[in-house]
Amino acid sequence: MFKSRFWKFYRWSWRGVPDQRSPGYTLLMMLPADLPVFTRIAMRTCAAQDPANLVETLVIPDMPSAQFERDLADAAVQWPGGAIRLVNLRPLERWITRRGCSPHTTHWLQLVNGLESCRSTHALLHDADLFITRRDFLAAHYTACADGDFACLGINRVWDNWYAAHGLNHVTATWELMLDVEWARSFAPWELRGHQARFRDELHTFDTLLLPQCLTPPARIARHGGDLGFVHFNYVVCSYRWYQQSPKPYCDEHFRILLIRLLADAFGCGPDEEQVPGLGELEKALVLPGRRISYAGANPRANYGEFRDKLQALVDSGALEAEQNRVLLKGVRKFDEEFGWAPATATPVDAPGQVPT
Repeated sequence: MFKSRFWKFYRWSWRGVPDQRSPGYTLLMMLPADLPVFTRIAMRTCAAQDPANLVETLVIPDMPSAQFERDLADAAVQWPGGAIRLVNLRPLERWITRRGCSPHTTHWLQLVNGLESCRSTHALLHDADLFITRRDFLAAHYTACADGDFACLGINRVWDNWYAAHGLNHVTATWELMLDVEWARSFAPWELRGHQARFRDELHTFDTLLLPQCLTPPARIARHGGDLGFVHFNYVVCSYRWYQQSPKPYCDEHFRILLIRLLADAFGCGPDEEQVPGLGELEKALVLPGRRISYAGANPRANYGEFRDKLQALVDSGALEAEQNRVLLKGVRKFDEEFGWAPATATPVDAPGQVPT
């Protein structure tokens, strides 16, 4: 309760309003500063997109890092998508995130700082663990949102069934969400934060941006349907933060720490094995709980198929180079043997929402 009151007081109002907003969208890259592999993935993924209607790219790390700033400066030299600039959290926010606050709060702070720096009419919330496999996805996403005069346009339903049970089927998940910046800023910054609030005389815990959607006419919110062209692993950075904060061996029941190691090896850039266990340590944990990772006490067998199907979808998508695919498949081989995974005849995809009209 104290934390909720603090953030409400601290982030009561918005700062900075441009004299005029440029038509188009700003790409908000909210990245983990200590996992350079996701910076490389995000920049590679988004650089391959059609830059139509892209006004600017804002890179917002979750904590201060001199190495992150150097890496970004190097990458920005060859960035093909127009203007790109760094947006750091405020000093107090940087102090707090360095000391291990909730990853959900950190993501909200990145979002708020990004929206305050945004000079365009729309903004796209890019997830670090999402690979886009269609070159025209972002351009088409913006066009559909702007032409439909939507407050926000998403790609998936929310995971929480509470919304559907309460007739709030329009509420959409935040990853790759295209939103109207002025709509978002019509709410106080603290209202965008994931927090417990009362809605229709019922108390519920709302994730980032979901309470504003509940307070918005359903006709102004939409979701895409059909084959969107993306592979999304979900909650990878959050899981890494929980792993860092865990006082005992972390139960990687959804194989997200494994994914970070696989991607880091495939892209040839950190984290080192002090930050994330190497494959040898992760493989040993399949037999006995290790010092840092465990698969005991959960039901990894039920989750492995979903993780492995997504990894195979990424391999099959053509988004990566042949050598990167080879590293991924070699790295996961012992896990395939342990859990008896074999490729299905068709790769499952995320269940789509409704097509906006």
